[in-house]
Parts: sequence; C-alpha cells; structure tokens
Amino acid sequence: MDEIIELIKTSKNDLLEQKLNNTPSLAEIKTEQGISLLQFAAYCRNNFAIDILKKHKKTLDIFEAASIGDIETISQLLDKTPDLFNSFSADGFTPLGLASFFGHLSLVKLLLDKGADPNIASNNSFKVAPIHSACAISHFDIAQLLIKHGANVNAKQMQGFTPLHSAAHNGETKLSKLLIDNGAEINAKTDNGLTPLFMANEKNFQETAELIIKHGGQ
Repeated sequence: MDEIIELIKTSKNDLLEQKLNNTPSLAEIKTEQGISLLQFAAYCRNNFAIDILKKHKKTLDIFEAASIGDIETISQLLDKTPDLFNSFSADGFTPLGLASFFGHLSLVKLLLDKGADPNIASNNSFKVAPIHSACAISHFDIAQLLIKHGANVNAKQMQGFTPLHSAAHNGETKLSKLLIDNGAEINAKTDNGLTPLFMANEKNFQETAELIIKHGGQ
C-alpha cells in the first residue's frame, strides 16, 4: 500500500498505471486514514492518477465523487439515499465540504439545492466548515453561494480562524468585502489574538488591509 501511495504522491503515474493494469484490485485499497486512493489522489491534485484509479474502480462512493466533482454519480447516490449529503468521510468531511475544498461550483450548487447543510463542520480536529474551505482556496463564487444558502460567515475553525482571516491572509479583497458585507466580524480574533487586519498586513496585502481598516479593522 505504501508504494502505491508514494507513486500517487510523487506523480509517478506510468508506474502507477502499470501496477493497476497488472492488479486492478489495488484501486480499492484504503489509506491508513481510511480514505480511498482516489480521494487521496484528489488531495494530491494528481489528475492523471484520478483518471487511472477511476477506470479501475467498479463504483464510487459519495466522498470520492465529491472530491472529483462527479455530479452524475452524486445525483444517482442521493436519489437512492437522500440523507447521504450530511454524512462524513473517513477523514471527517461532508460531501459539501469536499466539493467546496476542491472548487467544484456546480456540485456545490447541486448539494445545496438538495438540502445539504452549509454549516456542518468537519468532525475532525480541523473543524472546517465549507465556507472555510471556499475562502482558503479563494473561490469567490462558492463562498457567495454558500452564504446565499445560510453559511455562517463568523464560523470558527481550528485555532479560531474565521473565513475573513483566510480571505485576508490570501489578499482576496473582493472575497473579504463579500464576507464583510454579509456580517463578518471585522476584528475577530484567533486563539492567538490575530485579527484579519494582521493577516493582511503580514503578507503586505495593502488593498485588503485598507478595506478592513475602512470597516473598522484594527
């Protein structure tokens, strides 16, 4: 198993393809965290490995489908088991959380329209809600959609970081304004006392810092 994981991680895709062609059942093994190799390949942003693994898998579960943005599979799974959308993967994330993290806008919309709760955080130490993931990857459209469906813009993840902390840290002025306009606490503090303004200034994101100051940031 370790060898397969290393091949995925290091993008040695020719060797990976050879091993899977010789032993297709390898596509079904899990990592130590209990997630599939397909989901692991998504975390590694290894699209070639995703395609190889998908070819050798008989079926995808909802977390694999969410990770790679497979709307057709998600729709079929939810038609059979509607309450799957608020379930957790082996590493603690909901399908909506995964779709948000990987930037699959159309899938996020589908899950929200089906009734997925945008405020369910991961049930692991990260305590990451979908809005945190959207802001971490600077995906304005997903963040906007989540907010439209009731996402809490002041939700705190591990160490007390809010979505605005992430947006400021990434220098995302437009995203920061979206959060502020929808009630983000301008001077929210992390467990270590860091504010969004500190996060923007730390990376010298002047435009974002000026926006935060304009709205009372300190």
